[in-house]
Amino acid sequence: MCDYDNAIFRLATEAEPQPEDYTGEDGLLYCGSCRQPKEAYFTEGKNLFGRDRHPKECDCQRKRRETLEASHREYKHREEVERLKRTGFTDPAMREWTFENDNGKCPQMHKAHAYVEQWERVSTGNYGLILWGTVGTGKSYFAGCVANALMEKEVSVCMTNFALILNDLAASYKDRNEYIARLCSFPLLILDDFGMERGTEYGLEQV
Repeated sequence: MCDYDNAIFRLATEAEPQPEDYTGEDGLLYCGSCRQPKEAYFTEGKNLFGRDRHPKECDCQRKRRETLEASHREYKHREEVERLKRTGFTDPAMREWTFENDNGKCPQMHKAHAYVEQWERVSTGNYGLILWGTVGTGKSYFAGCVANALMEKEVSVCMTNFALILNDLAASYKDRNEYIARLCSFPLLILDDFGMERGTEYGLEQV
């Protein structure tokens, strides 16, 4: 068993008396802190391996278990978010494009929040967003905020651009269908700087 499983097992089977524990009038071991039983009798007077009782969680043990489980869930969540960001971003700087780091200068940012909040509806309906504007207006940052927020919800997102896609397609000509299928497998695909590829005939052909 892993360390987490071992810890849960120890909590589940812990019935050793602590200095403050005591034996109640019913003959069971009670927790000296929460005053709840740490044992329970088997039903109908049954015995197992010569014992007529089994360990039972008192409130203190339950709280420790719940704390441990919550910590483990958070660890697994952070692990999954890290995996999504590692595979979904083509530039490490994109990790910093978050709502928390927003300077508040983009008046349309509330639409990014709304898109994330309504993700189940927009993903089911295949609703996307087209962002346009001059250079430096925050389009990429806007998209990065959406990507990071959805990854925090454990949604798989790919944020890339056509320059990288064209390079990858040129480098792996035989596997192009597999490569395109992988891009299409993401619940959300963000194409940054869409339109930059129009400068070449090859780029237009691939699009």
